[in-house]
Amino acid sequence: MDTIIKQDCLDYIKKIDLAPLKNKTVYVAGANGLIGTYLIYMFHLANITQNMGIKIIALSKSVPCGKLRDIFSEQNGQYEFHSVNLAAAEPLDLPQKADFIVHGATYAQPGKFLRNYSDTIHLNTTATENLLQKAKKDGARLLYLSSSEIYGNPDEKNIPTSEDFPGLCSPVSVRSVYSESKRMGETICFAYKNFESVDVKVARISMSYGPGVSIHDERVLGQFLNQALKNKKIIMLDDGIKVRTFCYIADCALMLLNILLYGKDFVYNVGGSDRITIRALAEEICLLTGSTLAVEPSKEHTAQNIEVSPNWVELDISKVCNEFDLPPLKSFQEGLARTIEWNTNLFHQS
Repeated sequence: MDTIIKQDCLDYIKKIDLAPLKNKTVYVAGANGLIGTYLIYMFHLANITQNMGIKIIALSKSVPCGKLRDIFSEQNGQYEFHSVNLAAAEPLDLPQKADFIVHGATYAQPGKFLRNYSDTIHLNTTATENLLQKAKKDGARLLYLSSSEIYGNPDEKNIPTSEDFPGLCSPVSVRSVYSESKRMGETICFAYKNFESVDVKVARISMSYGPGVSIHDERVLGQFLNQALKNKKIIMLDDGIKVRTFCYIADCALMLLNILLYGKDFVYNVGGSDRITIRALAEEICLLTGSTLAVEPSKEHTAQNIEVSPNWVELDISKVCNEFDLPPLKSFQEGLARTIEWNTNLFHQS
């Protein structure tokens, strides 16, 4: 089991009462993703350290990735990994009765959701409805992992962006493959909640990062880490004035567990509090890795980036912070250092 991720998860499961999960069955769709991995590690370690007896059923299109392989190779009947195509139109054959379902199966990296545009749409719509039908049949609670992308590019008066902001999105932009299907997924959840009496919650997640985000990730953090660790130099293609607010993955997972187990409302923002420009992000990575920074503008890149990427992403997380007794969020500097350490260890092992 990965040492850094294990340390995070052992620390964070002490910060929440997991009693509602005692001897329950939890489905995690999107098991190989960053969030799915952390949740499964937390459930697994709760079983070991707290004797929780949680049955974990993981769903993913791919076989267990390296971080999860050890857990699901135990063959002890407590853990099951099913390689299934959740984007397929056919109803899911999932015989084990569910108590809780976390639906995080999606493509979130822009390059990947464009290359897999059809599956991206169906993972957020068809798969969502199939899992909601499973939740209705079993009387389970479902948590749908949505995204801050549903807000589009908010105007200044709606930053930080609260849950009641309806969003400024176009259905005919490059990014709409992801953002509009996430919005439709939320609508499907709303329909099943109000018309089918399904117990469902929605978490709109913004910019989760941490150990598990590798140099192969196509988003900005992964690409900067790739350049810094391989070449000791980060080359930016624009001035990096856009603002992002990052949330450490263990903090994100803790918020999600609180919503899943104790949430009273329907929709919650989940994010961090440390906002940073893209340039400052590059500078921080350079500082921690001993790399240099250069800016080499590309007119083609800049034009495309302006079209598809929000200028400022910062969620109002007051609802989730006020409703739950959350510990202080990990600082971005510490979280980034742990992310770099995790990647450095992986880089040296390869």
